[in-house]
This record gives sequence, structure tokens and C-alpha cells, in this order.
Amino acid sequence: MFSRRATLLSPLSALLSAKAKPPVQVDLFQGGFAGVHTYRIPAMVETKEGTLLAVADARHESGSDLPARISLVIRRSKDGGLTWTAQTTLVEVKQGGAGDASLMVDPSGAVWCFYAYGPPGIGFRTAKPGPVTGSEVLQVHAIVSKDGGTTWSAPTDLTPQVRDTSWHAVFPTSGTHFATSRGRLLLPLVVLDGEKKITTRNAYSDDSGRTWRVGPAVAPATDESKAVEIAGGVVLQNARNGPRRLVARSIDGGITFSGAQHHESLPDAQCNAGLARYRRRGRDLLLFTNAASTQRENLTIKASADGGRTWTSGRTIHAGPAAYSTVIPLRDGSIGVLYERGERSPYERITFVRLTLDWVMGA
Repeated sequence: MFSRRATLLSPLSALLSAKAKPPVQVDLFQGGFAGVHTYRIPAMVETKEGTLLAVADARHESGSDLPARISLVIRRSKDGGLTWTAQTTLVEVKQGGAGDASLMVDPSGAVWCFYAYGPPGIGFRTAKPGPVTGSEVLQVHAIVSKDGGTTWSAPTDLTPQVRDTSWHAVFPTSGTHFATSRGRLLLPLVVLDGEKKITTRNAYSDDSGRTWRVGPAVAPATDESKAVEIAGGVVLQNARNGPRRLVARSIDGGITFSGAQHHESLPDAQCNAGLARYRRRGRDLLLFTNAASTQRENLTIKASADGGRTWTSGRTIHAGPAAYSTVIPLRDGSIGVLYERGERSPYERITFVRLTLDWVMGA
């Protein structure tokens, strides 16, 4: 039953109350469920059929990165995020671990899942220069679904195509990635080179993922990043790089970049973030989500109407501890965000929230 107080709210006061409160959120992955110590690293897409896919690391014994034992788990929603299927395992390896998933829908409608596979004892910080792939190499794997995320191919090892043997390690940035208007698949990578310097660069494919090449570093000392195409075919790269996000632009489809600089309107807790282009209902915007603070907290969403040169002041989705996030426009004009959050730690759960553009813009 409704309370008497609720029934006395006027339409205006109810509207104001709705605007004052953050949108309803749904926890999809929570530490301790199914005996898993910690769920981390959100990835999400909406298929061409309108199904939402949410993927995360199931970090079995601890919250640690590879070479910890990690599997990938998945949930699906066919009603825009209102209800979700039970959690199932997407990738589980007999030895080592698989983590840091990213998802992409290519122009044909196929769904790609990229991830890092670490053989036993191999992670980003323990791998060394040497063979192009193998038992001592942190590997880049991909699986593909042609039926909207219901069934998936066997893994393909892309490492020989995207790794230089002088590098210590390379892995794909987690979250959500996009194809350009010309059909190029862009996969942002994080590289630990032969001098143990970390940079971001893009792997790219112009033949629907059959072959891949890798461009030069976007800028020095860059880490996890997102790439998105904006008006005029320009690719904007937004990277983790200290207390402010680093932004650079490419006019050759995301291979080489220029004009790299920190954006003063985008504070960052040295954390992975979400970036997407919103083209719905006559609007052409960029959306950006991250932990907008000096530490991993205050998950915020911002919008830009000028290709990322200026941004709105932002709306806070979760003021408490928060970390990695990804954001996507949904086919009905709303916006989906999948992100890490908690009360005492940013890594207690992974949560889905559906937002309206009006709420994001502060209307």
C-alpha cells in the first residue's frame, strides 16, 4: 500500500523529488555471490536487437589483477535493464586467468568480447619481453557472438598481431569500444614497453576483425583510454594520465594523434572511465563517466555538445566510493551506465543505472 504521505504529494512536488534523487540503480554483480571474492571491471553493450549485455571479472580468491584466478561472467537484459538473466560464466580457463573484458558491436551486428588471458603466473607486471605469444606472455584474446550474445566462438589469440616482442606486456582497455563510420574496429590497448613505460595506442582492423595492426603511442605516460569518433570523422581519445584526463585527436581514423593535452574540466582519480557518442532525437553529444575526484569516489556523468572541448558541470550518480565505469546510449534515447561502487570500498558491487538525457543535462 502507498503511505498517506505519498498520496498527498502534488504532481509538482513529486517531480521535484524525482529530480532531487539519483535514478534507481540495480546491482548486477556483488562480492561474495557464487563464492566469488570480488567482481570488477564492467563492460557493456546493447546489441542490434536491443539486448543489453553486461560482463565483469569474477575474481575468485581476492580482488587482485592477473595473474590471480579470474573468470568472465555475463548477464543479459531484454527489457532495457529492468530485469536480467541469472549470472553465467562467459570465459573460464583451465589454468591462469581471463580478465579486463571489453565489448564492441561491429557494423554487421556481431558482438566482440576482447580480454586479457594470463597463463599461470603471468600478469601485466610479471610478463617480460620475449616470444610473440605463449605460456610466458600476457595475451590478447577475442571471442565473437553472431546471435546477440547467446552463444560465442572459441577464443582467438590476437597477440601475434598486436604485440611487439620488445614489450613486456599489452592488454585491451576494458569497457565498451566502437567502430568508426567507415567500419574500422578500434581497440584501445595499454602497453608496457621495453623500457617499462606505459602508453596507450590503438589496435585497428579494416577487414571486420580478420587482421589487426597497431598504431604508435597516443601520448607519453598514458594508460587505459577510450576512443570515439566525433563529427567530421575525427577520433577523440580520452586517457587516464594523472589528476586530469588527457585528450588527443586523430584525423586518420584513430592511428596517429596530435594536440594531446590535459582537460581541466575532467578531474580523474587515475581510473578507467567511460566515453560514448550520443546521437538520438536530434542531439549529437559526447557522454563521459568517471570517478571525478582525487580518489576513487563520486561517479559522475558529463555531456559535451562541442566534440569534447567543453563539458557540463556533471551529475553525480554515486557520491561514495566508485571506480571503473562504462556508458552507452540506448536505442530508446536513454543512457546506460555500468560501474563499480560501494559504501566502504569501490569494489563491493557492479551496478547498472538507466538515465534520461534530461537528468544528465540537469533539466
